[in-house]
Amino acid sequence: MSISVWRIGFNKARTLPALAYGSTLEAGRWHRTPPDGHPVVYAGSSRALCQLEKRVHCNGVQPRNQILIRLDLPDGAPLLDIRALGSLPANWRDDEPWTQNAGVQWRATGSSLGLWVPSAVEPGESNLILNPDHPEFTAIVMEIERDPFEFDGRMFGP
Repeated sequence: MSISVWRIGFNKARTLPALAYGSTLEAGRWHRTPPDGHPVVYAGSSRALCQLEKRVHCNGVQPRNQILIRLDLPDGAPLLDIRALGSLPANWRDDEPWTQNAGVQWRATGSSLGLWVPSAVEPGESNLILNPDHPEFTAIVMEIERDPFEFDGRMFGP
């Protein structure tokens, strides 16, 4: 059975290779920018989680020129879960150096297409970090579900 994940992003990122561009510009919770890190693609386990993640990262300003993308992963694609790999510290949400190191180490191994990580917005939900250099990345089927993607205005104030 195929696994689908979602991403809300800038409407110019309409190809798989373009999805990783943002991760080369700024470090995130689970990655660092080159030369200390490698590009990644963040995706959410649901459309709703993607909206929450985007909301907390946009500093209260409603993002414009966004699209909602569904990514269908190849059947049997190798995926790991950071929680099953060992010691996710209890304070991981406050220890960004730890999460960045964990993500950089995972990415450097090239061992899997993706790494499931807890969402800092809602730790009971998961995001998937994708490795754009993994051989199975090009087998991901990308479909633009909404263009433009419009957020409900209530998420950004009265």
